[in-house]
Amino acid sequence: MNTLHFSNALKFAIAGAVLALVLISILVFTVPNPNPEWGKYWYIKPLLITPFITSIGGVCFYFINTKKTQSRLLNLLIFLSSVLVLFFFLWIGTVLGLDGTLWN
Repeated sequence: MNTLHFSNALKFAIAGAVLALVLISILVFTVPNPNPEWGKYWYIKPLLITPFITSIGGVCFYFINTKKTQSRLLNLLIFLSSVLVLFFFLWIGTVLGLDGTLWN
C-alpha cells in the first residue's frame, strides 16, 4: 500500500488552483464590455471560487493516483480516471464561479 503525504496533497491542490486561476483569468479578463448589472467587481467571484473548487480536484487527483498496481493497463485507467475527475472539478468550479455573470 502506498502512503499518503500531506505535503504532496498540498502540492497537487496548489497545482490545481494555479491551473484554474490561469484559465479563469484568461476568460474573465478578456470580456470587452461586462454587463453593468453584474457590478463593478463581478470578476472577484470567479477568481476565488474556481481555483478553490479545482484545488479539491487536485487533491482527488493525488489520492486516486496513489493506488498503483502491477498492471500497466490498470495504472493507465487509474490515471485517466483521475484526469477526468480533475477536469470535472475544473468544470464545476467554472460553472459556479461564473454563475450569474458569464454563465447566464
